[in-house]
Amino acid sequence: MINWAPFHLDVYMAMKLHQLKYLIAIADNNLSITAAAAKIYTSQPGISKQLRLLEDELQIKIFERNGKQLVGITTLGEEIINRSRKVLQEVNNIKRLTSDSSAHTHGSFTIATTQTQAQYVLPQVFLNFHKQYPNLRIDLQQGSTDHVIELLNKQIVDFAIASGNEELGADIIKIPCYQWDRVLLFPQEHPLGDLVKPTLTDLTKYPIVTYHAGEKGNSSFVNSCRAEKLEPNIVFTARNADIIKTYVKRGFGVGIIAGMAFDPQADRDLIGYSTKNILPRCTTWLAFNKNLFLRKYMKDFIQLFAPHISEEDYKRYLFQDNLSPLNLINKKGQPQVSKLPMHEMWHI
Repeated sequence: MINWAPFHLDVYMAMKLHQLKYLIAIADNNLSITAAAAKIYTSQPGISKQLRLLEDELQIKIFERNGKQLVGITTLGEEIINRSRKVLQEVNNIKRLTSDSSAHTHGSFTIATTQTQAQYVLPQVFLNFHKQYPNLRIDLQQGSTDHVIELLNKQIVDFAIASGNEELGADIIKIPCYQWDRVLLFPQEHPLGDLVKPTLTDLTKYPIVTYHAGEKGNSSFVNSCRAEKLEPNIVFTARNADIIKTYVKRGFGVGIIAGMAFDPQADRDLIGYSTKNILPRCTTWLAFNKNLFLRKYMKDFIQLFAPHISEEDYKRYLFQDNLSPLNLINKKGQPQVSKLPMHEMWHI
């Protein structure tokens, strides 16, 4: 157990904020001082000097070394970097607090999300949001769910929007917003088109083209198949629904994509079949660091993105820990299921 008794606020006061910024930049750039310097637009010698000064001041080693090369982070270094992130976030919160009363909000609002959300769900939300805050720049970063979570944990973005049952950690507030079903896709002449209700057994007879499962390999589709002692033949994965549709059209296999990514008119050369009877529904969530100061425009964005989330529900997620993604606690302290809308019924 690490003894943090000597590590009081006065130690942080003696530090320079830019030193903490340098630590985080090094950690976030694979321990490369050169890459860190380029990322934050400063010099490599400057970062190296400040790192030496900081380690001398604290009388500890934050990074493990092999000669002059950084090869790892010490246990104590991990704690210092995590706390440094919180310190810098509080500094940003103070800046936001002093400017939140401004009638004309400026600056940038950073959100990380997946391709499906960015292309099929968020455009109208952002359009409405931009009308309210025309002077606020929206910085949208796309990636896999794993990448989105990484950006959130490193506090590179304000909000993250993705889908799945991933655990995001004790420092993250995760608000479920809506549910959706996946769609099976296959060409018009495919044998699955002759079936009234295709099953998982029918599906696993054919090659599968679907989303990449991420670094952890967590796939509810694969888990559902294995629960029935079936092994899907996944021959191609991608992070983009349009790419999956392209390969399905070329006869590569049967596709599985998010329901909102299938347009019967635009994709009329494919048959789309809902998986609501054979696969569990997916939940899209919005998440942010619990230490983040939520400015008015952030709260307004949540209201635009998930207007069905009441203020009472919102506060429960904000102030109660360890809530199940689909459960809230009622006034009697008993769990109650939150009735999330399906995306098809949710007009934004």
